[in-house]
Amino acid sequence: MQNQYHHYIPRFLLRNFAINNYERIFMSNEELFKEKKQRQKFRNKNKEEALLRIYDRTIDKLDVSLVAKTYGYYNMYKDINHEDAMHVEEKLSKLEEKASRVVRDIIKTSQVESQIVLVRRDLENLRKFLFIMAYRNPLRWSQFSNEKFDIFTSSMVKDFMREHKLKKTQEVWLQNIREILETPHEEIKDSLRIFWVDRQDYKQSMHDSFLVIWQAGENDEFIMTSHGFGTFEGVNKSLGIFGPIQFPYHFFYVISPKLMLVLCHFSFRKEIGSDIMEKTSGFRRSIFEYVPHPPATPKYVATPKYVPPNEYGRSTDSDWYTSFDSHLKSIGLERRADDTFTFPFVKVTSATVHLVNSIFLNEVRPDLVLTFLSRSYLYKTIVKYHKYEGGVKHDFSSLKRMLFIVLNKTHEENLYLRKNIRASRTCNWNICVINSGS
Repeated sequence: MQNQYHHYIPRFLLRNFAINNYERIFMSNEELFKEKKQRQKFRNKNKEEALLRIYDRTIDKLDVSLVAKTYGYYNMYKDINHEDAMHVEEKLSKLEEKASRVVRDIIKTSQVESQIVLVRRDLENLRKFLFIMAYRNPLRWSQFSNEKFDIFTSSMVKDFMREHKLKKTQEVWLQNIREILETPHEEIKDSLRIFWVDRQDYKQSMHDSFLVIWQAGENDEFIMTSHGFGTFEGVNKSLGIFGPIQFPYHFFYVISPKLMLVLCHFSFRKEIGSDIMEKTSGFRRSIFEYVPHPPATPKYVATPKYVPPNEYGRSTDSDWYTSFDSHLKSIGLERRADDTFTFPFVKVTSATVHLVNSIFLNEVRPDLVLTFLSRSYLYKTIVKYHKYEGGVKHDFSSLKRMLFIVLNKTHEENLYLRKNIRASRTCNWNICVINSGS
């Protein structure tokens, strides 16, 4: 079977950073672009040749890279023990297709509205996609490929392998992805065919958290890194051989230079209060507690059933994962796939954008590939990062110097061109905008 290049950050997300999408196309014949056939031709070409601005830390170089060949490995999801070795990749593509429609709607709506309405089935697909995105990043993949576990997790992985007749730890990772893809969102936390630690992670990030959408200002941009999807802010302590203690407050998922999906711990709901974690566990407070955390407004489509007055609103269910459904039942409601949720777009400050970008830069590895939209904003980001009060872990002075040189060279070239354009050398052009889609 021919080798296949598998992305761990899908192309539909990367195209949101492609410089092609932000360039203007000039045509002398406006009528030509009005033809549907020609517009589609331009869109297809734009997708095939979509380019990203990147910084490759391995070779310390600013460059451009094709979307089709960035953020991936060959045969990452190949299952040699299955008759169809690429069946996991095919199932992933189906989930990505569903998620891409939701992300595209979020991006388009954010450009003209202050909020968006999503249905429950789309939200569940989106949450599953976000978990898979974080789970298949290079760090998690290499953890299973190279058996990088603490002593207790290693023992649990071996027990799981014996139970499911798996020969390699990488097969555990692949089985987990396959089972998550095949299992309904609500049932994943209870599936015994998924490794216990990863089921707990799914509970923590996909059930214990609520979704908000952060929107950068007109002059701000989020960056994307090879290890940044699903990066969290919270408590992270090491207990030596007992492994680390991680308590996330926020999980970050960049979907465009202007938008980020954030999964927030339930304590950031106003009715609970974020200071509860400091009081009960002694954990430090979140550095993002000042940012608004408005939860979505739900609308249940089911017609309320009659509940006797003496039973209305009364539920004795104390289980964290079932108590909400028990409460709904006690007031005559139930979840439906077409329930709707209205999410406001939360416009965040420049300081918040720089803080998130600094967290991404602090979590990088030697093989970092960083994607950005504009050189000038990345330069500003690096300057801010070197002043990061959370503790700077990496030195990006070389990148800063390269950006400074490129920006000044571009400025000098623009001045030279302007000075040498004759007044008679002018032409009227039509500016055409391509909506490339995802």
